[in-house]
Amino acid sequence: MGVPTATYFRTAQLVPLFQRMLERCKLTEDETILVVSDPDSNQEYVAAMFAAARSFGADAMSLMLPPPPPEQAVFIRTGNISSTIVASSKKALEFLKMADFVIDMTSVGLLHTKEQVAVLEAGTRMLMVHDPVEALERMFPTDEDKERIQRHGRRLREAKRVRVQSDNGTEVWFDKADRPVIEQWGWTDEPGRWDHWPGAFAYTAPTEGVGEGLIVLDPGDVWYPPKRYIATPVTMTFENGAAVKIEGGWDARMIREYIEGWQEPEGYMISHIGFGGHRRGLWNAVLFQDPLDIIGQDGRTAWGTTLFALGSNVTFGGTHATGCHQDFALKQQRFYLDDELVADSGRVIPDYLH
Repeated sequence: MGVPTATYFRTAQLVPLFQRMLERCKLTEDETILVVSDPDSNQEYVAAMFAAARSFGADAMSLMLPPPPPEQAVFIRTGNISSTIVASSKKALEFLKMADFVIDMTSVGLLHTKEQVAVLEAGTRMLMVHDPVEALERMFPTDEDKERIQRHGRRLREAKRVRVQSDNGTEVWFDKADRPVIEQWGWTDEPGRWDHWPGAFAYTAPTEGVGEGLIVLDPGDVWYPPKRYIATPVTMTFENGAAVKIEGGWDARMIREYIEGWQEPEGYMISHIGFGGHRRGLWNAVLFQDPLDIIGQDGRTAWGTTLFALGSNVTFGGTHATGCHQDFALKQQRFYLDDELVADSGRVIPDYLH
């Protein structure tokens, strides 16, 4: 009886937390909200979000999507991939597009899919929710978070070039003139807008086919989707916006094999790059969290850090539609917009970005 009882009490605690978020998202009683999950989703979250939505008088529904095909099953609960769970259903995309609001509680997330783009273009707003309750509470978004990230986004839009350096050998640049800038502050209350609770940062999908230099991953940097710290240095050589070499020890080999497993060259392309804007994100959180229970918003959005990704960028305004996507969160790096140092080793530098 101990486990079911604990489950009931945890679910009861989740309902008011999810109600707070739905208030942030301005859910109204005349809207239709669809809570989307799959067999590997956290069903306590699904039930609590459904109950929270019902309390608003909204037309609340729950949709369970089919499990992934065998070739994706090994990755499904790790996140960061372009999942086929919507594409594998004949009617799921239609249901998502008809809803006013979609809560993405799938184990992998619908991010990095052409289907998500179609849902947003239909005017449906979407919120991704996956991380542990502790992270959802500690990083619950505020008006201050939104205002800060909007300042970060404005500065990023002004820049023509992103440059990253480190004492350990990173020296790389990417072009971003006229490229889309994405702002995440943890909730969505506008038609056609996607966000991810928790999280707060701004980033861009650089010009495709442009970018040169080296990125050196240090021990202690975080690799997603495995959601673990890098143990041995990794050097990535970029030419024409692609990682043409990934060199080092065991970690470099695993990164290469992950990309090679998809058999899609776009897995080597730069996807997005930006700097962390969440003051309550904890860099050491990965040490204490179960990798299967997190997407990893602590490390991805931690204050003054650098995040870049390889692979799919179709949901960020790019054309790389590969299933392969992986993020790298870097702690000891200097992040420049044009010639201005904006973030350095866990600090955001200019006062106007605080």
